[in-house]
Amino acid sequence: MLRNSRNGIPLLGFIPMVFEKKDEVSTDVKTSKDFLTRQIEEETGRDRLKKMFTIGTEEGISPELVNIQHSGFLGIFIGCCYGGFLSSRKAYVDFMENNQATAFSNHLDAKKKLQHSITMSFGKGAWRWGWRLGLFTTSYVGISTIIAVYRGKSSIFEYMAGGLAAGAMYKMNLGLRGMVAGGLVGCAVGTVGGALSLSLLKASGMTMEEMRYWQYRWKLDRQNTINKSIRYSTEKPDPLLEAHEQRLEEKSIDLSEVEQTASKK
Repeated sequence: MLRNSRNGIPLLGFIPMVFEKKDEVSTDVKTSKDFLTRQIEEETGRDRLKKMFTIGTEEGISPELVNIQHSGFLGIFIGCCYGGFLSSRKAYVDFMENNQATAFSNHLDAKKKLQHSITMSFGKGAWRWGWRLGLFTTSYVGISTIIAVYRGKSSIFEYMAGGLAAGAMYKMNLGLRGMVAGGLVGCAVGTVGGALSLSLLKASGMTMEEMRYWQYRWKLDRQNTINKSIRYSTEKPDPLLEAHEQRLEEKSIDLSEVEQTASKK
């Protein structure tokens, strides 16, 4: 059979012969054991949402809200860059086409007006695209995260629902037809984004529940480490301060006299 395959298409070289799943995390790893042996609290969807929107004095905001905040800022940044570059390029082309026969006093005046036109167009384009993309990104990530936290698990349906709601809200000013069209487009975008996110998580061998769990754990461990360092620094005596106080005691120097001498000077 192998001899006859020389005259045909050599497909055996392209067939994978190893069927081990390298991307799956072993359950013997410490992080996997910690996640599998965790104590699952009897929480309802409302309790999880309340925990998500609770702002503590030490812990701060929850990792879910941090993720929503970062997604919104990233959307604003990308929208500002895209809209600004697009509008400034159009302003440059229009200025060159509309001022070919314009008589400027000197070349510095022409450069000044060109720079002013490009700068104003960049600002308008950045504002026009920045708040729109930031609003859509924040709505999409926020709604999908809220649904996932309420359900206690993640799937493609949260991303579809988030894209549907965000697209409908984005086109709310165009009426019912605009909301339907925007919702359908947003649902399609959300489906693609959700599929990519879940595929990356699947390739990394983790789930969204594990990622949220470790976000909470890492944040809690970080806060505990900071509190321990602060407590250790306050309890441990400072050798420099002790040596300074000892020298003052040996020389019998009164600090009030030093202050009076300094005030007289």
